[in-house]
Amino acid sequence: MTSAPNHVKGDLAHLIHPLTDHSRLPEAGPLVLVRGEGSELVAEDGRRLIDGMAGLWSVNLGHGREDLIEAAARQMRELPYAATFGGVSSPPAIELAGKIAELAPPGLSGVFFVSGGSEANETAIKLARRHWVRDGRPEKSVILAHDRGYHGLTGVTTTATRLRPYHGDFGIAAPDIEEVPAPYPYRCSAGTPCDPETCPVCTGAALEQKVEGLGAERVAAVIVEPVFGSGGVIVPPSGYLRRLREICDRHELLLIVDEVITGFGRTGAWFACEHESVVPDLITFAKGVTSSYIPLGGVIVSDALWEELREPAAHPGVLMHGFTHSGHPVACAVALANIEAIEREGLLAVVREKAETLAALVAPLGDHPHVGEVRQAGLMVGVELVADKATRQRWPVEAERGRNAAAEARRRGLLTRGLLGDVLCLAPPFTIADETMERAVEILGESIEATESLHR
Repeated sequence: MTSAPNHVKGDLAHLIHPLTDHSRLPEAGPLVLVRGEGSELVAEDGRRLIDGMAGLWSVNLGHGREDLIEAAARQMRELPYAATFGGVSSPPAIELAGKIAELAPPGLSGVFFVSGGSEANETAIKLARRHWVRDGRPEKSVILAHDRGYHGLTGVTTTATRLRPYHGDFGIAAPDIEEVPAPYPYRCSAGTPCDPETCPVCTGAALEQKVEGLGAERVAAVIVEPVFGSGGVIVPPSGYLRRLREICDRHELLLIVDEVITGFGRTGAWFACEHESVVPDLITFAKGVTSSYIPLGGVIVSDALWEELREPAAHPGVLMHGFTHSGHPVACAVALANIEAIEREGLLAVVREKAETLAALVAPLGDHPHVGEVRQAGLMVGVELVADKATRQRWPVEAERGRNAAAEARRRGLLTRGLLGDVLCLAPPFTIADETMERAVEILGESIEATESLHR
């Protein structure tokens, strides 16, 4: 077996990490993980860490699931690959498309597979624009995306991700992406304190005003996360998604709901839009569909959009879009096993129960003088750190308050993330034991406290 120092040396010599300051990585060194066991990870040096982020909001069933591993191995032995281009298919892709259509809200029945969340959102945007082109209104091409929203890092989705640090190094932005304010009550762009019942942002009035200003004849779709994950675990006020549906209907816009993080149980429902009984035109998914055991994502489209794709009178009728691994049979087989396990083990109910336990555990963190707000939706928690609790003043970016606390948590045995805006997050596997979840919250609190002296 290769020794740990050689792995570290090889990492530093050749491996380019996403969202990593490579100029500082040699100082701290990469964390080389060699094994996963349930809700814990084992590093090459023998340290054990709680997987407080379930990978990247995604290893929902935890590590080491033999049922998922066997599903992959069995499919690899039978048919390791089949492209879905030109009408070719495989049983796992067919069965998974049917199962996802069954789980989706009524009125969505077509499923297009991709390899991950960025490809899913890129596809959804293209399908929305294609709809208006085929409808004879190609000028309807603008996509409205929320500030604090994260939708991926491919071409158009990089621009649709309205988090500034993702933009500066990559040149010209994609055209026809317009920003609208996020329903972020703690830091509402319309002012604080925010009353969600009357606030123009939280009621959707600001978004509708943007539509009217641009002209609805130019706007193709609105894209939104039910919970703004990477933007800071921002939980919109109840009713926001429903209001967006009403606005889209009123102005003839498509509604894209990005369920890449929230889909397949993270909030206690198959899809978070179900909590408000909202039926989008397109739902994107990835991550939890396979518990990240293998890459897979996709787009679920409405009956109307699916029928449009199958319209016999449409010439040419070819969908000129796709990816090498669209409908990969091994990924689809793992997804089927993953969904079966969620159903068999009643994990949606488990998430709802554990969410209540987690809420009680994290509530005391709100008493810390550097914690401005604790936010939660299902098994997603965001802890926003502030320099001044009374004024909600942020720390200077260069202080790296959240990242320092996350680094301290790693040293203490918890893998978590410090998001932009100094938000620490927890999103554990659905299968985490209550005592492990309690220890994770303890470490988070200890880490906030331990790094306080760095910022006085």
